[in-house]
This record gives sequence, C-alpha cells and structure tokens, in this order.
Amino acid sequence: MLGNIKLRLFLLAPLALFVASDVSWAGKLEVTQAILDIAPPENEKTALTKKRFSDKDRIDNKDGSIDLSKANPNDKDSCFPILYGEREPISLDFQNANIRNLFRIISEFSGFNVIFSPEVSGSVNIRVLDMPWNQALEIILANSNLGRECFGNNVVRIAKRETLDVELAEKEESVPLPKNSDSCFPVLYGEKELVSLDFKNANLSNLFRVISEVSGFNLILSPGVSGFVNIRMLDVPWNQALEIILANSNLGRECYVKGTVRIANKDNLRKAPKIAGAEKKSIPRLLGKELKDIPPVAMAIYKKIQNEYPALLDKMNHFETVFKNREMLQEMSDEDYKEALENYKDILKDVGEVKITQTPLQKNYQSIRLTGVILIKKERVALFETSENEGYSVRKGDRIGPDFGYVDDIQLEQVIVVEKARDYLGNTITKQHAIDLYRE
Repeated sequence: MLGNIKLRLFLLAPLALFVASDVSWAGKLEVTQAILDIAPPENEKTALTKKRFSDKDRIDNKDGSIDLSKANPNDKDSCFPILYGEREPISLDFQNANIRNLFRIISEFSGFNVIFSPEVSGSVNIRVLDMPWNQALEIILANSNLGRECFGNNVVRIAKRETLDVELAEKEESVPLPKNSDSCFPVLYGEKELVSLDFKNANLSNLFRVISEVSGFNLILSPGVSGFVNIRMLDVPWNQALEIILANSNLGRECYVKGTVRIANKDNLRKAPKIAGAEKKSIPRLLGKELKDIPPVAMAIYKKIQNEYPALLDKMNHFETVFKNREMLQEMSDEDYKEALENYKDILKDVGEVKITQTPLQKNYQSIRLTGVILIKKERVALFETSENEGYSVRKGDRIGPDFGYVDDIQLEQVIVVEKARDYLGNTITKQHAIDLYRE
C-alpha cells in the first residue's frame, strides 16, 4: 500500500525490543542516495561516486561559516538547495540553551527535518536580530565545531566536523556498489509510505521497531545495537528515514529474504561473508540436532500466548519463519547462526513464565493411578487416585499428565491421553500415552 500515509509519533522518553552479506559501508551514503531515489539518474555510476561537499572546500566568512547566499557550489554540497538562497529572517536570544533544542527550534521554523549524531551536545549563547535563518544556522554550526550534510530534499544531519571528515575519507577510498547488488534490494528500494517522527532521547531499538511495524518488514537487531536517538522528521519515506538513522548511528543493515532485515554494527557487517556468491556450508545445518534438548511448547501454553501475549507470539512466529527457511540458514555466518539459536532459547525462557491453571491430575504419570471406570448414562467416567489417596473423576477432554495432555478415550481397562505441542518450526507434535488399570 503505497501512498502518502503519515505516522506521527511524539515520544519524549524511551519506549520499552528485536542474517549474511557484507554491505560495504565505506561509500554507504552514496549507495543510500541510490536506494532512496525513486527514479535514479541515468548515469548511476556518476551519482554514486559524487563527493559530499566538505566545509574545507569553502569557508567564506570570518567566523568560519559558509555564506549560503552565494550561488550553487557546483553541486558539491549535499545541502544545496535545502539551505541555500534567500531565507526568512529570524531573531534569537539564548543564554546557556541546549544546542539540540536550539536546532530543533530552527528546524520547526524553517521546515527542514533534523537528526543529530550522538556526539552533538553542549550549550550555546547567541543573540542575533533579523538574520536569515540559514545563515544563523551556519554561524551556530561553525561556532560549535559542527557540520551538516543533507539527504533528499528536506533532511539535515548535524554532526561533529571530525565525524563528517572521517566518513567522507572512507567514501572517497571506496568503490560504490550498484544498487542491484545490495542484499536489501528490493526490500528497501522504491517508493515507500511517508512517516513523521519526533523522538527525543528515545531508545534506538524501539525506534527501529516502530519503523518495522510501519513498513511491514521483519527485524533482527544484533546485540551491539543500542543507544538513544534524537530526531525530527516530517513526511519522509520510511526507507529514507531508516537509512539516515543507520548512517547517523554507525549501523548497517543486510537482508536475507524479502521482508527480513538485520541491523548490526558496521564493523560486524564488514566481517561477515557476502550473500552474493557465498559458499554453502559443507555440513548442512539441521536445527533438529542443535535444538534436540529444547522441549516443544505445549499447545495449551501456545494457545494462551496467542490470546494474551501478542508480543511473545510475534517473536515465536518470527523465528519459526527463520528456521523454516533453509536457504537463509545456510547463508548465515556461524556467528549469526549461533546468535539466532540463543535468541530463540531466550524466547523459550519467556514462554516458560506463562502459567495456566492446572488440574490436580497434571502430575507425573507415576504419581497417579487408574482405579476404575464407571458407565454413567452411556458415558464412561474414569476414576483416578493420587499418591495422597485423593480420588478424582475424569471425563473425555479433561486435562491430565505433566505435559498438558487431555483424555481422548476411556476404555474399560485403559485411558488414552493425547499430548500436543508446537516445535520450533511451528509443526504440531502429537503423542499418545496409555494409562492402564492399576493392579497391585
């Protein structure tokens, strides 16, 4: 469902969450531009290798700021034309104001979207009267040893100059990749729904979960993904918003099948083998071997999760999908494969915390005994006793035994109990247990 769908989120505090190719992150921002372009230019190679403008290329004013009133800087500046040209005047009078809050005010006044790198902090003292807002912005940046780069036509990222210089050097040394070699093509390419995000000191993983819910893709977060984010974006395609947040947080992404995205630290992604042309493991991965000691989830527990624990259900269903995809499993690095198994085991620990009411006869079969069967109005009723000599009548369908089994059949000298459970692939496992008439 493509179109102008807006999600407006205003979070002032963190919310309360979650496989192998090497996406080359040197030169990534240029690749990002290709990803986010709805209609990429004909000369794609030129577009991908175009350098981002550096403050070092042109410093015009005595205070070290760039004069944005001047003409087009030969398309080198990624912020042309967002910040260039005649702009409305603004008056500012701030004493010891949080610099992020000041930028957010300018963002609201000007209409551009802003995202801060984690290292942007400090306070500012400024008094300007009737100055174009773009020039005021440049002066504040220069005074605070900060720089900026722009994405699309309305997103401005603010970071330390040193950070931007390092990123620029990495991109200049790299050979950009064509978009169709990206493992996330076509998951993240093309025209996407618009979102509006306003997050202040929000947990980064929660922000990714929000984008995941809006976009519909499955999300896996590696353990190293953490931290907080400050971002204000209005009416930006969600795929562009995702790429900007990743670049700003030193994170990357890779995709395995359509709809599955893994987010991890850039360095970890560089170490992983590429999906394209990657050699298959010589020994097939059979999850039944690795998970042989992990019991399946009793169907009674699973049904309770379905009805009352939607978040836990989503996690279970996600890993069932992952484990069913044999091709994806073979493409995982050993590290990612092990991580997936450990994450699933953690989910099963949460499953173990789900409690349902049990009957007095949901005990080990050794501690209960069948002492007789009675026919009542053409219905057979079994009589059971516990080791404490307490007696109970049992009918067809009643729960009995330690694994949430139910009585399927009552015979004259035997009761048949059926146990159903759900394994890690989502398959239903059915077992029968026969309880014979007790004889001393």
